[in-house]
Amino acid sequence: MIKIAPSILDANFAELQKDIDSIASADRIHIDVMDGQYVPNLSFGVPVLKKIDWKKSDFEVHLMVNNPENFFEDFVGLGAMGITFHIENTGKDKALELLQDLKACGVKAGISIDGYTSVDFLSDEILNVADQVLVMSVKSGFGGQSFMDSALDKIKLLRSRGFKGEIEVDGGVNTETIRAVEAAGADIAVVGSFLMKQKATKRKAVMAELRG
Repeated sequence: MIKIAPSILDANFAELQKDIDSIASADRIHIDVMDGQYVPNLSFGVPVLKKIDWKKSDFEVHLMVNNPENFFEDFVGLGAMGITFHIENTGKDKALELLQDLKACGVKAGISIDGYTSVDFLSDEILNVADQVLVMSVKSGFGGQSFMDSALDKIKLLRSRGFKGEIEVDGGVNTETIRAVEAAGADIAVVGSFLMKQKATKRKAVMAELRG
């Protein structure tokens, strides 16, 4: 059964705790952090997230920022179970170094590839160190986009190369696309606008439907 990680990018910032409580039954919460530089949009910062009671939910952090290493200490301290950054931002050599730094911090070390980036950009050395690969099935930085079918081939290619860590897919996931994501071999599906635009009282049932 595929795991569900709701993205709170489309949550109501004024009612953030309530929105997070409404998805507490998720396998984990997915937090998109954007600095307005690596991607055009801005999103959550540490001061906002420090106000949230995380006792009910595990959470992971997806860094779409320049110099992602500058954010590691804060989010490790906040209790993140995993942190993912983009290889397009760091390049291969620095990515390997940062993955090792994250593992030393005791969190899941994740590497992400954008919707238009080839899996070939991930070296075997990187895949041997990474705990997780996040495959973007949209262009990074914006919610509400349509699913890119090319992500399915990327999932299959990662498995064919022997990657044994978690494969997570992010972007355009809904009840129609998630079955193909699962069949391709993904472990986790990030679900954003499709879930968060549902009434809070319906989100638990929608997550159950997504799991299948």
